[in-house]
Amino acid sequence: MPPERRGRPRPQDLPVAHVRDRMSSYIYGNITVLAVAIAVSPEQIHHGAAVLTVLATAVLTYLAHVLAHLVAHAIGDTADDTARRESVAVITRNANPIATSGLIPAVLYAAAWIGWVPAEWAQTAAVVILVVRIGLVGVFLQRFRGKQPSFLGLWGGVLLAAVALVISVVKVVVTH
Repeated sequence: MPPERRGRPRPQDLPVAHVRDRMSSYIYGNITVLAVAIAVSPEQIHHGAAVLTVLATAVLTYLAHVLAHLVAHAIGDTADDTARRESVAVITRNANPIATSGLIPAVLYAAAWIGWVPAEWAQTAAVVILVVRIGLVGVFLQRFRGKQPSFLGLWGGVLLAAVALVISVVKVVVTH
């Protein structure tokens, strides 16, 4: 039996359904924030509005996602209060990647707002970091399956990142 681990459990130690939910939240949150990171203007970055926009997008998307899952999990509910509390805890925890997806862009935009870095640099860095985060999904999936990361996993992540970038750009073009 493996030694007990303190803190966050390893993905391999979680039920597959939870890892799927977390991965879905991770990808969804990063794509949503990526669209916002692309859409903000240098003026919004200079005035600090971009920080609020990115954080509000991440937090409000998290809340909408949790609400939707709570409602959906009511289907077939057995009215067991203990199970319901556990379900709420699992749903909120599995959605955390949505909320945290906005942290790095918010820090970069705050650094530009303060004047530590140019707004254009902060925006480019935020977009690149979000695309790279999405692109590493292929490697993560291989690791989760117990495989060594390979070129194929990396290529799959690059393809996923490209699709995510297209989705984000189309969202910005269509909605702004």
